[in-house]
Amino acid sequence: MKVLEVNVDDVGLGGVYALVNNVIRNKPDGLKLDIACIARFENPNNIEALKRLGTDVYYVGTAGPRWTRPYAYYKNTLMLLRNGGYDCVHIHGDVAYLLLIFARAARRAGVRRIILHSHAAGVDGGSRRLKAALHGLCRGALRNSATDFVACSDKAAEWMYPGLDVSRVKMVANGVELSRFAFDPAARERVRGELRLEDAFVVGHVGRFAYQKNHDFLLEAFAAMRRRVPNARLLLVGEGVLFDQIRQKAERLGLADAVIFYGASNDVGALMQGMDLFALPSHFEGLPVVGVEAQAAGLPVLFSDRVTRQAGLTAHVRFLPIDAPAVEAWGAAARDVAGKPASNRAGDCEQVRKAGFTIQDTVRAFLTLYGAIPEKAGGGM
Repeated sequence: MKVLEVNVDDVGLGGVYALVNNVIRNKPDGLKLDIACIARFENPNNIEALKRLGTDVYYVGTAGPRWTRPYAYYKNTLMLLRNGGYDCVHIHGDVAYLLLIFARAARRAGVRRIILHSHAAGVDGGSRRLKAALHGLCRGALRNSATDFVACSDKAAEWMYPGLDVSRVKMVANGVELSRFAFDPAARERVRGELRLEDAFVVGHVGRFAYQKNHDFLLEAFAAMRRRVPNARLLLVGEGVLFDQIRQKAERLGLADAVIFYGASNDVGALMQGMDLFALPSHFEGLPVVGVEAQAAGLPVLFSDRVTRQAGLTAHVRFLPIDAPAVEAWGAAARDVAGKPASNRAGDCEQVRKAGFTIQDTVRAFLTLYGAIPEKAGGGM
């Protein structure tokens, strides 16, 4: 069986890339998963790693003017599908107009199974108002453009498929490879030593420097944490368009010496071992993969109250507001964590397993979507 995973790239090593990459690493023999991307891969080594796993990466984007891009996406994807012999097309996205473009190309190419997968609950990047308007105009047309509809959470389903009968939307967990995140005391000691954080209370965050992830609020909240926990340090993992802006804000707040701008990483699991608290004050999320990973690593997690409650898999999760006065609540929450002895972090990994968020659960769910195993054997949420 051949499946094309559409609109997947390694830019910022984001959640969709992490999810699809994990599925590729754990898929059974006999299933070929290829990738079509509209943004060029940032790291050629990632393409080579995928190729070693049997996955070919195709660029269906364009460097042309913005107004020509939708047609280029359609034309390039149509050509790939007509020549590729794919049994199924799995289209990932956060806005309806992109899903619609690829779905129409798949229908024109005669692909028998077209899966739409909603991964978000809001609009990110520049021109957000225009994107939101186009999203609202196009999402009603999705119901007649695909055979299957998937979401990672209730919020992601509401965002992408309003009015669609809930029975038609399948929930698929953003599962992770637990072995890469399960608590490892030796890795914790090594990471903290390398970063010179041996005596620090480490607040961690993993995500692109973009509007969605709300680094502006995170810095304000961290300042409140520092007032209560003087040895607190903030470890920011990721890259993005707002990187310089956030670095400058850290300097204005007098936090430059307390914030580590680590950059992107292919080994987030190891970095999470060195953290004491994970903070994700996002403006919106579908269901954040990094939140699942942090819980698998046994970390207490502070989510924004805009994140679906379905993301809370352990007893060490709190959902807090992200309006300006709420920074004090984030500060108090950090003090509460810092004031308690470390819990048995290894136990939370088992809770994530029981909740159905392992990569094996997700692979089974994907295989069910593709028709490779019977519906009753599939995974989900």
